[in-house]
Amino acid sequence: MARAHIDLELRWADQDAYGHVNNVTFARYLEEARVRLFWLGSGREQTGMEKHFRGDAPDGPKMLVASQQIEFLRVLEYSEHPITIEMWIGKFGGSSLEVHYEIFDGSNAERSVVARAITTVVIVDGETLRPTRLSPEGRASIEPWKDTPLTLRR
Repeated sequence: MARAHIDLELRWADQDAYGHVNNVTFARYLEEARVRLFWLGSGREQTGMEKHFRGDAPDGPKMLVASQQIEFLRVLEYSEHPITIEMWIGKFGGSSLEVHYEIFDGSNAERSVVARAITTVVIVDGETLRPTRLSPEGRASIEPWKDTPLTLRR
């Protein structure tokens, strides 16, 4: 499987009144994982994708979220153990990518998926914010990280 791994520490404030990690927090985890993968290149694996989607220059490419779906499978309780987010590219088109995720509870000795998600991102021009085609180099950087797309319950 061609998956990148991002480890994230839980914060005490991630909990809600019920004593488990709040559903809204999962969207923040996905955002942080995308930033680390596509902006910083700071996952466990060196993917090379950060060189093509970073957009440091004002007119450089930017990544905008077009849609996001999260499927919650079980409760995630606060723990000192980090969660692991496995990420891969499920599909990509001319200017869009589907980033697929599985979030694992680090406090569980068994590999325990607590949530799955799909985020569709569109690559846009930094000035016009209009979709722009993925560069040949960008396409080549994501190809090794393509894996079987998730099917979420509807």
